[in-house]
Amino acid sequence: MKNSNYIKLFLIILATVLGVIIICNLYRNYDGNKNNKSYLSKYVSSINYNELANTTTELSSTSFVYLSYIGNKNVYDNEKKLRKVIKQYDLEDNFIYVDCTDKLTAKNTVKGLDNIFDVGNKEIVVPAIIFYKDNEPVDYIDSSEGLLNVSSFSWLLDKHEIKEKE
Repeated sequence: MKNSNYIKLFLIILATVLGVIIICNLYRNYDGNKNNKSYLSKYVSSINYNELANTTTELSSTSFVYLSYIGNKNVYDNEKKLRKVIKQYDLEDNFIYVDCTDKLTAKNTVKGLDNIFDVGNKEIVVPAIIFYKDNEPVDYIDSSEGLLNVSSFSWLLDKHEIKEKE
């Protein structure tokens, strides 16, 4: 009788350990896959990098083009914070997400981007946000000084006197 209790206890412990291992692996896969998608692309318009030149000629009077890449947890987490500001200012319809992952260089710049946006001799480091007014790129913020953050975006909104929704 004693041996059968030990066998039952061993099976319960074994099942518990296997269950924990399976749950950990599922969570690790979920967390890894989450970073391979853009958080913002679910809430704003998304276009391919190849369509960027054509799309910028058809922007509304006040628009933002967000150039980014996937596969980085910090970028994903930052997009969650940006989403809150976009919603706060009611910019969902004026915000365009562009996935530049395939065109990304080792320095987090994008090949050929200087042909689309005239920003002088400086390379844009993504993630970056380019502000358009009347179909012309007026200003931009990028990640050259560190990862683009919400305070930089808020500064850009304040600088161009874009007000929160009421």
